Amino acid sequence: MSFEERLERIERLLAEVLQRLRRIEEMAEAGEQEARMAAEMAMAFTLPIHEALSTARRVARAVSRLDKGLGDDGIAKAIVEALAVNGPLTLRGLEREVRRLRGTASRRVIRERLRALERLGIVEVERRGRRLVIKLATD
Repeated sequence: MSFEERLERIERLLAEVLQRLRRIEEMAEAGEQEARMAAEMAMAFTLPIHEALSTARRVARAVSRLDKGLGDDGIAKAIVEALAVNGPLTLRGLEREVRRLRGTASRRVIRERLRALERLGIVEVERRGRRLVIKLATD
């Protein structure tokens, strides 16, 4: 390996190290709750940490509004997390994701939480033919 090739390799490695350091700094700035949530999302959804961090920020904003309206509701939080990670979902897709996160949740309970989340302005529910498509409300 020539000197120039070695130098190029070192430059690439340094750029990668700097990129990782920036991600760590972002996590530190995000705060303890968001960092913890990002780590959980990275594990649960196999997201890269920088994507999990931005998703955790969206979830934290939605959950702060959720706490005011529904209190500490695990199913509602799971709905918000699933929508933040996956984007808009049909009701069936949302049920599948909530069950994956929580283990159990009936369709009736999920629909009740969706109505409450819609009233709070956290989610938007759109009917497309016979399907309901649910997404996080825009900030």
